[in-house]
Amino acid sequence: MLKIKIVAMGKLTEPAFKAASDEYLARLNKNFSVTVFEPKPEPLPQNPSDNAIKLALDKEADKILAEISPRSALVAMCVEGKELSSEEFSQRLSDFALSGFSEVAFVIGSSHGLSDKVKNAAKLKLSVSKMTFPHELFRVMLLEQIYRAGEIQSGSKYHK
Repeated sequence: MLKIKIVAMGKLTEPAFKAASDEYLARLNKNFSVTVFEPKPEPLPQNPSDNAIKLALDKEADKILAEISPRSALVAMCVEGKELSSEEFSQRLSDFALSGFSEVAFVIGSSHGLSDKVKNAAKLKLSVSKMTFPHELFRVMLLEQIYRAGEIQSGSKYHK
């Protein structure tokens, strides 16, 4: 069974997003072994400079990369990443498993994104849209797509 790790900067705080996340995490356990790691984002002042943001992102990158196993395929969730259909995404997960990766680690950055350190370490830079979404909503969307990928792989009628 392929392991999935969600590395998301910060905890879910909105009850509706937490409930939806918990629902998809429960569903995911049918096809994947899932863990979630929620490192605390680095504090920044109200109007941070570009340099302060870069330093914070680099500190966050150190926390993130320390959590990723060498046997993991790191997937950086970023707006400049590749957009895939649900079927293509499902195939990518299968390809990672067939390539010898025991885990796929999806990384969701803080409100300022991800450090280049994380993006450069990624096996795949992935975007779900050119639009911007709140981080808590995006986490639920990602979990749903991972669930959908598993259902596609199992031939379920969930995916239409």
